[in-house]
Amino acid sequence: MFSIARACELVGVARSTLLYYERIGIISPARHPTNGYRAYSDTDIHALILIRQLQKAGFSLKEARDIMQGHLDADLILARYQALENEIRELMTAREMVNALAVHATGSPPATEERLDLKGRWHAELEKKAGKAHEQWLKRLGFDDKQQLYIRWVTRNLADSGDYMKDFFRVFEAMKRQGPGSPAATTKGFHLIPNNRQIKHILEIGCGKGESCLTLAALSPARITAIDNHQPFLDALAADAEASGFRDRIDIRNMSMTDMDLEPGSVDLIWSEGTAYFMGFKKALTDWKTLLRPGGHLFVSDAVWLTDTPSAPIADYFGIEYPGMATADARKQEARDLGYRVEGEFILPEDDWRAFYNDMTACVLKAESKTGPSQAFDKMKTETQVGLKYLKEYGYICLLLSPAAEPIQRKNK
Repeated sequence: MFSIARACELVGVARSTLLYYERIGIISPARHPTNGYRAYSDTDIHALILIRQLQKAGFSLKEARDIMQGHLDADLILARYQALENEIRELMTAREMVNALAVHATGSPPATEERLDLKGRWHAELEKKAGKAHEQWLKRLGFDDKQQLYIRWVTRNLADSGDYMKDFFRVFEAMKRQGPGSPAATTKGFHLIPNNRQIKHILEIGCGKGESCLTLAALSPARITAIDNHQPFLDALAADAEASGFRDRIDIRNMSMTDMDLEPGSVDLIWSEGTAYFMGFKKALTDWKTLLRPGGHLFVSDAVWLTDTPSAPIADYFGIEYPGMATADARKQEARDLGYRVEGEFILPEDDWRAFYNDMTACVLKAESKTGPSQAFDKMKTETQVGLKYLKEYGYICLLLSPAAEPIQRKNK
């Protein structure tokens, strides 16, 4: 919970503005039971950030409030869009004029670094600053859980999630793996677990086509519940599990990671290779913790910076694709703050990333030869090109975690 002074600082508004937002019903902060002071929750802060973002786009406060509630006036939105187009055109003209002046004054244009297409930046800003409000807003607009996850983490586009996702899955259904990794890395992670032969129930979250699931089945006699929300991935896993002789031990379910129908305390080991970011690292670790039995473990991998000064192109790329990305040390500290012990760790080998990107490139080219170019294919080409070029600056940290007896309390400095 935040004081009114801290809320003003976080949102960037004056105290009088914050009180006005409260009067017109945008937020309803709680009151401290003893002194009556206002106490603002994360949800309040996220709602304020979202409405400020809409106001920056040129909507009035009333218009922004209506949009937040899911009421979309097509004429109003189109008019605002056209106004923004005109403003951008004027700014681009001004930019070219200043560029010419710089050449005249200095003899060369202003120094710029290679930059990526920043479409989707506003989605990324919302995810970074107000992820919960972004999620709730998409649901008010009528998107189901699966659709809003894809909009937030794949398409970055409210208007075109259909064709984009068809092309996206056309590639990913053909790929061997749906994220960087390998049987060797899965095996290494499993062997970090003490007494791993005693594990009776494994839950794999976001199993994709199941390479890691089948590796776990070969390593352990445990029963495995494998979940994903894309049925063709699960069908591929079922066929391979049958061929490998593991089908009787693998319970394959079409299920969202945000709404898992599983009993609390029923799982010995949760396995998540590269999927926690769909929920947000901290939310995933918080929600999944309740499923672990006492003495259970969570293995999770997540993209992190391997440098404090990433190059501009890769920083721009992940600024959109994973706005909450942090350093390896920061991820470990977040886990500790959430009441976990770090039992083991390693960085996924670069060769696993290269294999993933090379497979993606081959599958993109094959799909493109059949259906023609598309936005999704172009985006995946950019991902592989930039990803391979700056591979030493980022990677997956693989963490074996176990719930501590009590959450670790950090002192504010």
